[in-house]
Formats: sequence, C-alpha cells, structure tokens
Amino acid sequence: MSASDDSDPVIGVVVVTHGGAGQCLLHAAGTIVGPLEATEAVSAEMEDSFEEVIRHVEQACTDVDHGAGVVILVDIHGSSPFQACLAMLDGTRTVEIVCGVNLPMLLKLATVDRRDLRPYELAELLRDVGRRSIRLGSELTGKIALQESR
Repeated sequence: MSASDDSDPVIGVVVVTHGGAGQCLLHAAGTIVGPLEATEAVSAEMEDSFEEVIRHVEQACTDVDHGAGVVILVDIHGSSPFQACLAMLDGTRTVEIVCGVNLPMLLKLATVDRRDLRPYELAELLRDVGRRSIRLGSELTGKIALQESR
C-alpha cells in the first residue's frame, strides 16, 4: 500500500445507537483526544420509523464519505438500527459495519491513519480494539470477587 497524502480523504465513521449514546460517545472521545474528523452520530429514537432511521443513517454516511468509504459502528447486532445500517450495503458506496461500539474504538480513530486503510481493514482494527478493551476487574487485579449462589 502506498504512503498516504494529507490531501487524501479519510474513511468516514458513523456511530448509530439507540437514544443519544452515539453523540455522547463521540463527545467523550472528542474531549479526550480532540475532535475526530469525518465522524457523525445517528440517534435511533423509539418514535422514529424504520424508514426514518434508514434516511438518517444514509444522510450521515453521505456527510462523512469524502471518497474513502465509511465504517458504521452500531450498538446492537440484530436491532432495528442495525437492520437500517444493513441497507447501506447496497453497493452504492464502500461500507463496513461493526456491531458493538465502545469508547476505546473511537479513541483509536485518533491514532490510526484512516487515509491508508480500506473500510474493511479499519473495521477489523476497531473490532479488535473493542474486544481487547472489554475486561474483568479480576483479570486486571488478580482478585476474584465472591460469587453469590444463583
């Protein structure tokens, strides 16, 4: 792969969640690492029709895609917002979807060159970062919590 040029477009990222969780995650990431270029959140509200959610996701993808494609981070696999995101895999743009968004995934965006990857490669990287960030306290401290009988 060739070295990226600062004028090359970055892969856009859309965070799709129930309620305002996506906006909160992007705000938190921005507070920690500074503003994240070419990112947008879509909030799926209970009163939104499925078609409205699709339109919101589609608009967000259009807003952040400057020619390098889009990675969509959605909160719950199988949910209505996830189903709406699947509509973006219609062949009109380069898109990959990752289910199960968390803050470490967004923080990683500040340290990765999104100009030098394809959306699928960025999606794999973010998935792996998200998985590694989910840990049990006892794994980190060596202390095991007492379990209550069920």
